[in-house]
Amino acid sequence: MFFVDKKGEVFEVRFGREDDTSRLSEMYEVFDPKAKYQGLPPLKTVPCFAWIRHLFEIGENYLAIRNSRIIGHAVLLPDISVRDGEYLVFVHQDDRGLGVGTELTRCAVERAHHFGLRLIWLTVDAANFIAIRLYRKFGFRFCDEACLDGERKMALLLAGEGSPC
Repeated sequence: MFFVDKKGEVFEVRFGREDDTSRLSEMYEVFDPKAKYQGLPPLKTVPCFAWIRHLFEIGENYLAIRNSRIIGHAVLLPDISVRDGEYLVFVHQDDRGLGVGTELTRCAVERAHHFGLRLIWLTVDAANFIAIRLYRKFGFRFCDEACLDGERKMALLLAGEGSPC
């Protein structure tokens, strides 16, 4: 699907394919900040490429592309046996704050419904207020106590009643 960002520029969001791994690796080579949170994306090229390939093996990958360049990557890691899934999203530093992460997240949430997942969860740096605002926009809620540093878990309840945590 094609979208228009907050600058009026068009970008596409589509499923990632294994043949996208090299171009995705190019995005992560210049990604900033590298390995700041949970060591992701990996600092060095070879481990980063292996990490990307692993994500393509175990998850549903979504790419945001503008002018043949990958500008965002999201992954849904569904665990059908417990009906939940972990969510990861990365947007190139030059394309943050433009709605790219929003559309990647929307795609992942729609796929989670398709899989019949009960909830999606993620971890986020407690100081990453921009990402937290994005997740809250989709209904993610914190599952733990507030902290000033470190990571926090958030979850989005898709089906059923009660708390996602």
